[in-house]
Parts: sequence; C-alpha cells; structure tokens
Amino acid sequence: MIGLDSCGRRRATAAAAIALAACGATVRSALAHADLRASEPAEGAALPASPDRIALLFTEPMRVTSLRLLDEAGQERPLRREGPRTGAAAETRASLPGPLPPGAYRIEYRGLSADGHVGGGAVRFRVGNGGGAR
Repeated sequence: MIGLDSCGRRRATAAAAIALAACGATVRSALAHADLRASEPAEGAALPASPDRIALLFTEPMRVTSLRLLDEAGQERPLRREGPRTGAAAETRASLPGPLPPGAYRIEYRGLSADGHVGGGAVRFRVGNGGGAR
C-alpha cells in the first residue's frame, strides 16, 4: 500500500475485512438450506397421551415430499396431511386419525429446499410408558 501512513493502512485493512465479511455472509445465506427448527412433539419427548397431530417447523420453506410416522416395530401409522401439498412452506402439519397406543415412534420426513437441496430427518418421541424411540 504505497503512499499510506500507518493510520491509512489500518483503515484500508479494516475496510477490506468488512467487505470480505459482507461477502461471506451473502454466500452463506445463498448456500443455506431448510433445517428443522422445531417439531410437535419435540425430539425425545415423552408424552403422557397420544398427540392428535404432528408439526414440523423449518428454518425456511421446504416442499415436504415424504412424511411418515413409524411405530417401534417399524410399521407405518396413518397420517392425514393438512394444508396444500404443493409448493414450499416453513411448516408442515398432519393429524392422526386416532390415538396412538403407548410406545416409541419416529416421524420421518424428506423434502426439497427452495435452493434445490434435498433434506430430511427424523423426530423421535414416546407415548405413555413405552420403550425408547429408535
């Protein structure tokens, strides 16, 4: 940095650092994809009684393409999806047609973020005094 005194060099260095940080923040937000922010029931919850519905809340809109509820034997339990199935949303809900018996359960989901990333995961919970969620 020719022609800059020590104060000028510090200012130039600080300006460059701020510009790089701003670029990094822009790249991170452009590369971000939907992650699970919260769920009902919550991960690892031990519920005294069956929930009447489930909900998944994401950090950004996600088009959930698969939503399943499995019991501890791996058998799929019926769900009734609520709301539109097309397009992306930051929340996905489903109701249960009847109460779940005591036991361990796993909600599995898979979907597509607005940025094109495929994502998915599982939420485990327990109803009554059943065994631990697998």
